[in-house]
Order: sequence, then structure tokens, then C-alpha cells
Amino acid sequence: MHAYRNLRISWEIYPILLLAAFLRFYQINTTEFDADQAMIFRMAHDAIYHGLVPATSNIASIRIVNPPAVIYLLMLPAAVSANPLWGAIFVGFFNVIAVLLTYIFVRRYYGRLAAIIASLLYATAAKPLHFSRFIWQQNLVAPFVVLFIFALFWGVVDRRKGWLFPALVLLGILVQLHETTIILSVPLLAALLLAPGTVRLRDLALGFASLLLIFFTYLLWEFSTKFADLNTLLQLSTLPAHFDIHALNYYRLFLNPYDTIPTDAHTLEYKLILLLEWLRPFMVILITCGFATTIMGVILLPHPRRGGSGVEQGGDACVALCTLHIGWGRLRRPVWRALQKLRTLWVELRATPQRCGYLLLLTWQIVPILILSRHSVLVFPYYFLMVMPGPFIIIGLFLSTLVRWLQRQGRMWNILRYGVYALTSLVIVAQLLGSMAALVDEASGNNLHGYSYNTLNSLEDALNEADQLAEHHHLNHVYITTDQFTQASLRYLAEQMRTPTTLFDASRCLVLPNAADGPAVLLVGPYDKLTNILLSQFAIATLVDQPERLGGVPFQLYMVQPIAGSKLLSSHEAFVNNLQLLDNQSHQLRFNNSIWLATRWSFLRAAVPDYRTTFTYTLNTLLSDDVNHGLSVSSQCVSTSMRAGDQLIVAFPLPRSAYVPPSVTIFAISYTTMPLNVSFGPFHLENIRDQRTRPLFLQSTKGAPGIALSTS
Repeated sequence: MHAYRNLRISWEIYPILLLAAFLRFYQINTTEFDADQAMIFRMAHDAIYHGLVPATSNIASIRIVNPPAVIYLLMLPAAVSANPLWGAIFVGFFNVIAVLLTYIFVRRYYGRLAAIIASLLYATAAKPLHFSRFIWQQNLVAPFVVLFIFALFWGVVDRRKGWLFPALVLLGILVQLHETTIILSVPLLAALLLAPGTVRLRDLALGFASLLLIFFTYLLWEFSTKFADLNTLLQLSTLPAHFDIHALNYYRLFLNPYDTIPTDAHTLEYKLILLLEWLRPFMVILITCGFATTIMGVILLPHPRRGGSGVEQGGDACVALCTLHIGWGRLRRPVWRALQKLRTLWVELRATPQRCGYLLLLTWQIVPILILSRHSVLVFPYYFLMVMPGPFIIIGLFLSTLVRWLQRQGRMWNILRYGVYALTSLVIVAQLLGSMAALVDEASGNNLHGYSYNTLNSLEDALNEADQLAEHHHLNHVYITTDQFTQASLRYLAEQMRTPTTLFDASRCLVLPNAADGPAVLLVGPYDKLTNILLSQFAIATLVDQPERLGGVPFQLYMVQPIAGSKLLSSHEAFVNNLQLLDNQSHQLRFNNSIWLATRWSFLRAAVPDYRTTFTYTLNTLLSDDVNHGLSVSSQCVSTSMRAGDQLIVAFPLPRSAYVPPSVTIFAISYTTMPLNVSFGPFHLENIRDQRTRPLFLQSTKGAPGIALSTS
């Protein structure tokens, strides 16, 4: 209650929260929305609308599946709307709460000034802000980390019972959000050593029972896969490890006003570089002084003299245990004195809650750096979200301690004390300017993006324009190209369109409407260059618009009409019940400085869209001649739906050394990919893994495994 009463009378927290909210919600519709973001939010959406129980989330960088905590959390905004924007707002809200919790925690244990400095530094820091603005499981760890440290301080500093149960639950949630947070079990063990008298057996039992409940569905999934992920982890543990300073550099990265020195003169961040460059080394100085202050707090803080306490009895027990093994007669005096000294230091440390708190802060900050400095797999910057907002708390602790020390020296030191205030304000303003410049650059498209980065507003605007174009011209279908970077996001967002859609992988294929059905809308991705080559050969395409893609090459929006069949040589060959060959010869194209062979088919069957379901045709062309020695080239066509009569153009890239023979033979395989949902009684466990139907080797109408056609 004391903390909440302080919160009501502490007016400064309200502008701090407003500032944190403004930075995290400014132009939030420009949030990143790529594969991970789409898969996580769609799993939350599907869990609600298909009655599924989440058992996993997405796939980790080490190729194991992550636990489902993020899915359960995102089910809250997904229940409100299918629009992922609410998921990004939810993540931003969680990180605003983390700023509030930082203020409450520091205010309780280190005073008002330290709380103001720490929360302002955290609210305006560029890197934590970056991870506060898009959907990702580790972007939700911040409030849980602060609550976890709060629980440890509750036992270690306040010496209150009942802290272990919430600490175990919070640690379980953190591990579910990202597995590397298991490192935070080290501060938990430190807390158990520093406050043993506060541990109750029932708290331990409740904690383990809660962990079992939290991980229950994930354990069911692992059981169904025979603990395949555990085997992956065991294999990774056998890889050779090495030491480097990447972990330390990433820790420093969270203190910097920008990742790298900007080189684009058009960005606002570049124009502010002279105002921000000094902040990088200065923040290193501040965090170094902060660590020094914390270490001095552990060493020099005065301690009470207590006799016969439980802590001292614990120290006596330790000494007695040592003497059992060594023996009084054989224990030399210097060793005895050293043990006595260590016992005294340990007892004095545990008898001083404030010193234990400082030690806990150091453990929280230093242990992850030490552990992650030795690694066998790649270490990424977002691993260090587990130590946020620790660096800013330590800096706030140093600055507030310095101010108090100067204040005790008398009036003659007031100028220097006011100088500390001014310098602190300057650091906060500089951080704010850097973060705001990065946001403006991102929202205005000043930051150039490549293949793998797409913003939510760019994808939604392009799909909405395609939808409106189809409705305006009374067209009944929209075709959308995808690539490996847009498949997951466009497939999910297209489900919200009013016009029926077909999305297909454009790396080797093009899907067009039936010539008899009239024109249709085609939305082409910014990097799907092969599509334009195929359109020029097989369709009449009218460019209607180029929907903008923030920070990158725009989309292309077409009205397309396939070339009439009378202009091509027709064929009666087909793969039974699957593909009808529309042209009895393949066509040679030139693309990317190589020769491609293109074949033209139509679908003989229909398949309606279903969630996370795709339909695949794998076509192999055999160059059966003496020069190519039976060379085979494969192309895979993946689509989210099929309409009988729609055309499928399949292109095959030939090696540059290959000779184009007078004829080729085409073989085809078909299968369907769908979610691998595991059922236990009435419960259907949702997970990220997919399953395929058995591949069907297609037969021609003549009963042969392949279809021969000539090359033009």
C-alpha cells in the first residue's frame, strides 16, 4: 500500500508514462509485420476462432518450437479484432506498464530521484523502444522481468515470506517467452541463498504446481513428438563453444542512441548525429560508474550487529560441516582464520538487506553477460531484453547517490549538484531526440528496407486497394503473388478481404484466371520480377497503380486477362483430375541472364481456402537428350486455393551450360499442407508444425507418368 500511496502523490510518473506511451504508439501502424509477427498473431486468432488450445508458438532460431505463452497473451487483442494492429498496441501497452513498474520498483528501494531518472532513461532509450513496437514473444518480457526482480527483492530486501511462489511463476512465463531467460534462475538461486528464512515449503510446492500447469500443453506436445526438441538441444550442447565479446557489445547496444552511425543524409537521425554522438561513450561512463556504485554498496554499506540470529546459526552450521571433513586436529590456524573471516563476511552480508539487494542487482546484470559470452550458437541482441531495465536502474542509482553525497557536503557544492541535474536532463533529452528521430525516419519511409522487411500499413494498404479495385469493377477474384518473406503475412491479411483470393508463390509460377471468366485483379510483390516476364508472354496486363511500400520498392496492381487460347497451340494432354496442358509446346524466356522454359496448364479441380492450408504441385522437366544426359529441373507451385479452369504457368530455370533440347518430358507430384494439430480427447492442441498429405504421383490421360512436349 505504501508504494501505491507514493504513486498517487508522485505527479512526475504521469508525464513519464505519457512520454513512454507516445513513443511506443507513435505511427504504430508502421509496425513491422513479417513472418514471425504474422504466425504468432494468426495462431492467437486461430485459437479463438477455431477452438484450439495453444501448445506451441513459433519456431526458434535454433529450430525448436517455442512454448505458447505469447499465444495466450495475444489471444486478448485477437479476441477484440483480427487486425494485427491491436497486437502491436498490446505489445506497446505491456512495455508502457514496464516503465511504470520500473518507477515503482526503484521508488520503493532506492528513492524518488533514482526512480525518476531510471524510468525516464528506460522510457526514452532507443533499443528498448525498438523492441516495444512490434509483435514478438520476447518483446513482452519487460514487465515480467521487473515483476520477477520485484519478487526477489520482496524476499531478499524486505525479508517477507511468500515471494518464492510468484517468482517461480514469473520465471516460468519468462522462459516461455524466450528460453534464454532461464539464465534468470541464477538470481533466483542467489535470492534463495540470501534469504533462506523466508522460504516456505508450501510456496515451493505451489510454484512447481504452477509451472506444471503453465507448461502442461507444451509438455503434451513434446510428448507427442517424443521430445524431439530436447534431442535438438542436446545435440547443440555438444557443439564446440568459444568466448567473444558479442554479449558485452550487445549490452552496450541497449545504451546507445542508435545502432550504427547513420550514412543516409536524408534521414533525420543523420542530421542529429553531432548532437547524439557524444552520448555513446558517455553512457558507457555512466554505466561503469553505476556498477562501481553498486559494488561499493555491497562492500561498504554499514551492517547491523546481530547475535544469535538465524543467519549466524546458518554460518555456524557451514563451519561445523567443514570441520567434519577436515577434523579439528588437522585444521591449521591460517585456514581456520580464513574460514572464520569468510563466515563473518557472509553473515554480515546476509544480515544487511540493502547489501543483498545490491548484490542481487549485480547478479541480474553480470551473469547473463558472462554466460552468453561463451556460446556455441549465435547470440542475438534481443537476448539482453532479460536485463532491461537494469542498466538504467543502475545509472539512476549512481546519479541519485552522487546528488545525495553532494547535498550532504553543504552549500558550496550546490553548483556541482545542479550540474548533475543538468547533465542528467541533457542525457535524457538527447536520448529522446535520438529515439524520436528514428521513429520519424521509420514512419516517413526515410529508412530504406530490403526484401525481408515489410510494415503492416504497407501490406494492408496494398490489399485494401486490390480489394476496392475488384469491387469497383465487379470482379470476383484477386490473385496475389508472394515470396518467402511475405507468404505468412499476406496469407493472413488476405483472409480479411471481401473478395475471394488466391495467393501463390511467384518464384517459379504464375496463376491467372480462366480466359472465359474475364479479367481479374493481380497484386504483384515488389521483388517478384519473374511475374512481369510471364505476364508479357501469357496475359494482357494493365498496370492500374503502384501501392507504396514504406521504405522500399512499391507493389504493382494489375488488371489481367489471359491470352485467348486460339492464339496458342492447344493440347489434349492432362494429368488426370489435376492439370490440363493448354499448350503442347514450352516457351523459351530469358530472365536473370539465363534461359527459362515456361509451360501453360489449367486446373481441373477446385480447392477452397482453409486456415494454414496450401496446395502444392511439384513439376519436374526432364531434358532427355544426349547432350544434357538426362538433366532434370524442378519447379514448385504453392497456392492457397484453386479454381477449376484457372491457368497455371510453370517456369523452369535451365543451367547456363544446359542445351535446350527439341522436346522435354514433364512429371508432376501433388500434395496438400495443413496444420499438424494433435488431439487429446476433446482438446485440439494448436502448434506451429505442419503436415503433408502423401505425395500423389500424377498420371497422364495415356496412363504414362509424364507428358512430352516440344520446345519453341
